[in-house]
Amino acid sequence: MEKYKYIIVDDEPIFHLKLNSHFNDYPYYSCAATFHNPEKALNYLKENKIDLVFLDIEMPEMDGFQFLEALQQDVFVVILTAYPVKYGFAAHKYYEENLFFYTNKAQLLYFFPKIIARFEKLFAEKEMIDRIQKLAKNETYTFPKKVDNKTLLLTDIRILEVVGHHLILKMRRGEEYVFRMTFGEVKKFLPPHLFFHIRRNIIINIMYVTAFNDVTICLDDAHFVVTTIMNKNIISDLKVAIQALRN
Repeated sequence: MEKYKYIIVDDEPIFHLKLNSHFNDYPYYSCAATFHNPEKALNYLKENKIDLVFLDIEMPEMDGFQFLEALQQDVFVVILTAYPVKYGFAAHKYYEENLFFYTNKAQLLYFFPKIIARFEKLFAEKEMIDRIQKLAKNETYTFPKKVDNKTLLLTDIRILEVVGHHLILKMRRGEEYVFRMTFGEVKKFLPPHLFFHIRRNIIINIMYVTAFNDVTICLDDAHFVVTTIMNKNIISDLKVAIQALRN
């Protein structure tokens, strides 16, 4: 099943064939188009959603840097050039924008798995950020049970702790509420972009995270050591989610 679409912008036809051959082991990628003329590629991007662009620098009509300056679409770009030393310094400033990999065409075979791995990581982070920002702006979440006919907002919950068949809600103003509810029932209604399962029986709202490192997460005076088995993925996703909320 197709997942990612890419285009190639390079004035050497033989390089199109060579680059496409590297995708034989990556069935989830599809080459949407190839271009010898960068201006035509820019026009194509205005009308079509593409995830990844492979870009040459030295081309007759427009060089790769001029292409990046004119690029208005949010797309990841790899520069593959025969002259990496010559253009390395000039390419550096574009790492803050679309460019995420720069390398020598002669070393494409060696770097290709690294390019794919880095792209997929960045793509997943971007999807998470887009989802979090969209949901955070457009939705209001409420706890499914009321307290004295009072509706509880999920955004007011700092920590959820499950003890046996009971759920303890720890609220932002210090209140605590106890409900009879299993862990499975709890996770069904929690938006995953706000609530992270950091320990066997602990879920936190990332809106209240004040500090974290590779093993510890802090919510004001509450400190949690992240379960080792969950540590790597949680910290990585947590960083992306907090960045999205704060942007």
